Amino acid sequence: MANEPNDLATTPHQCWSCKGKITPTDNFCRHCGMKLTQEGSAAADTARQQSALPSVNIHERLVSIEKLLLKTLIGVGALLLLTAWIVLQMFHFGRQ
Repeated sequence: MANEPNDLATTPHQCWSCKGKITPTDNFCRHCGMKLTQEGSAAADTARQQSALPSVNIHERLVSIEKLLLKTLIGVGALLLLTAWIVLQMFHFGRQ
């Protein structure tokens, strides 16, 4: 047991997404472009990996995309209603 290498000291830094080698000072993975958080130790990095699973990140991205799409659709609908109201008023008051 005393001859076993310390996993925390010998483990190279890896991207949590693509498992590519990164340096501790990188903010983004050079291989896949994912944002990296800066944790002090490999144990904290392992805990972060377990709490931030890729499926959770994908779900968060999809929720934000859905919210943005909903806001866009509401904005376009409001713009179309305003345009239709203006056109209706032009026809109504223009024919007197």
